[in-house]
Amino acid sequence: MSQQLERWLFWLILALYLLLALGYGVINPLFEAPDEHWHYFTAQYVADNGRLPTVAAEYDEWLSQQAAQPPLYYLLGSLIVRPIDTSQAREQVWLNPFAAIGDASKTTNLNRMVHGPWEDWPWQGYALAVHLLRFMSTLMGLGTLLFVAASARLLWPDRPERTLLAMALLAVWPQFLFLHASVTNDALITLLASAGIYQLLWLWQHEASPRRLLLLGLTIGLAVLSKNAGVLLLIYSLGVLALLAWRNGRFQLIPQAIIYVLLPALLLAGWLWWRNWLLYADPLATEPFIRIAGGDRGYTLWQVLLESDGLWRSLFAIFGWFNVRPPDWIHWIWSGMAVVAIVNVGRSAYCVVREGLSTDYAIRTTILLGWLLMVYAGLVTFMLRTEAAQGRLLFPAIVPLVLGLAYGLSRLPRWLAVLAPLLGLTTAVYCLFFVIQPTYAHPPLLDQLPNDVIPLNAEVGQGLTLLGVDVETETAVPGEPVWFTLYWQLSDPGEARPVRSDTPEFVLALLGRDLERVGNLHSYHGRGLYPATLWPADKIVADRFAIVVDETAVVPVLAIPFTGLAAAELRILAGGVKLIPHAWPEAAGPPLAQLGEAILLTDVGVGLVAETAVFQPGDTITIRVQWQVTQPLGRDYTTLIHLGEAGQPPLATGDNQPLAGQYPTRVWAASVVIDDQYELSIPDGLANGRYPLWLGMYDSDSLTRLPLTVNQERQPHDTYPIGWLEVSRD
Repeated sequence: MSQQLERWLFWLILALYLLLALGYGVINPLFEAPDEHWHYFTAQYVADNGRLPTVAAEYDEWLSQQAAQPPLYYLLGSLIVRPIDTSQAREQVWLNPFAAIGDASKTTNLNRMVHGPWEDWPWQGYALAVHLLRFMSTLMGLGTLLFVAASARLLWPDRPERTLLAMALLAVWPQFLFLHASVTNDALITLLASAGIYQLLWLWQHEASPRRLLLLGLTIGLAVLSKNAGVLLLIYSLGVLALLAWRNGRFQLIPQAIIYVLLPALLLAGWLWWRNWLLYADPLATEPFIRIAGGDRGYTLWQVLLESDGLWRSLFAIFGWFNVRPPDWIHWIWSGMAVVAIVNVGRSAYCVVREGLSTDYAIRTTILLGWLLMVYAGLVTFMLRTEAAQGRLLFPAIVPLVLGLAYGLSRLPRWLAVLAPLLGLTTAVYCLFFVIQPTYAHPPLLDQLPNDVIPLNAEVGQGLTLLGVDVETETAVPGEPVWFTLYWQLSDPGEARPVRSDTPEFVLALLGRDLERVGNLHSYHGRGLYPATLWPADKIVADRFAIVVDETAVVPVLAIPFTGLAAAELRILAGGVKLIPHAWPEAAGPPLAQLGEAILLTDVGVGLVAETAVFQPGDTITIRVQWQVTQPLGRDYTTLIHLGEAGQPPLATGDNQPLAGQYPTRVWAASVVIDDQYELSIPDGLANGRYPLWLGMYDSDSLTRLPLTVNQERQPHDTYPIGWLEVSRD
């Protein structure tokens, strides 16, 4: 590769990273990244008050646990925030009270905040401040990219394509881009940790001068002031320098490391540990974190390891507040590249060992691998106490992560190695425009109601009219979403009012068997993104969202949807939703009878007795029935349950629609088997004796009985003999 081409690709990758990171910063709405508003308001607190915050027993919820974080990121951020008028930020930021934090299974309320015109371009106030802080994080990511390139050149001075591959992979890493397009101190610790690891690699290959050691000490001190992972970097660096002293036989390096590395780091960061001890009796201030997170959860190592899937996925691509998950193929691409790289690194290491391993090669590799393991061990220790299975917390070890990935992929044929960053770029662009952007998109605004929508035109209160409904999902199983589009209009905007004053809260419920709720949603309109107080008065809002059916829902049932405002009476929507089991039961046996052209009777009995039972007048008996459907019916039928002689007026009846009308025959589909039951009360004045019990079925509208055949022979009165009941007062 020519130097000119290498230089051209180097700058192209840097420009690509900046373009993508800026795109993530602009398209992802403000504070829709983990802890971002807490990070921002901590920086604003420093700017407004000229001092560091603390975490008291009654802590400031706008700062949360970030008030106990090491302060360097917030000090730098305060310099950006201070010239901007952000005095109304706390009043303007609108927290979504229904936010589904950490739950990627939800289809609504994925937004932590409600976003309105106060965040639009041209940015002003806190919106401007946040975007500038995001840009600061983006520049920190650019610095990390440069240290990755510098580290790769140290390892592979004669393989510039590996350096470019490592840079390209990191520049299109979706989670890295997302992190560095948000306000977070993770961007700063990732930069400083990458700088520290680069310096350790450099010291291993060059003379350890006092100036270089002092630079490392200052880097570590700044890292400690950025996040507690900086403490790990301090310990690790001293260990590597001790190993370097042993390798070179220069044991004077140990006191030099103490003077030029440890002491500067302590001078920079020691005051913070002392402050934390005075405030929290904990030099690392982990106590406020654990307390605000709900206390020490006391996990075992095995329980922590069970969270590895979430840690792995969020290392590559999880957005929002851990609730915006890209399609699985995104993770398959990155996981596939990681697995291929791990296999190739292992094979390469085996070959080198077999052929004679260079000591320097082994130790340089160990420096990288050891740092990755140390960061992971520190994260596991933290996860034992609180929920923290977040891939971004491994980014202080991004140098060994991305260099290992690049080395392993570089062992592939060249065209495959070139394909890897192109696949990564595809995932980064897709996540930005087809995952993040649609997640926070407002519902469309229409001028008129679509022709295929069921009109309702119901005034529901607070100036809102429900114009129509489209029940998009006809059939669902427990655990699946049921999709609706409701068409609303702000019919009476009334007097001008503050954005958050009297905001309508929308309720949608699915009622299943015995009117039990099997799905429920309580939210602002627009999937939680677009409260009605933000609507224009002359437009129709096409509000599309879903309710997930409860896993415990009793099925089958024709569920009834209700909607309205939380503060008003709910209204039934048109139609219903078929909720069916994941698998229908098997038929109990060969058909006993056929009713009409499409229904088979496969089982029938009274209680646990198949032929005869003894009952008293006043008793209520249960008749269990199993139906099998051969083709759709399209009409409502009622089951006939008669006690007494056939062809005579019944002594008692238990007629009812199948499943008490809660899954009517008009919605039955072919090839399903339905377990059903009916009740019949024995009249109080019935004389002792044996009475026949009959079953049939008739049209609910015309009362015409369905033809009933047994072995293709039509039965008298179109009824089937269930059995005999013995009635006795004794």
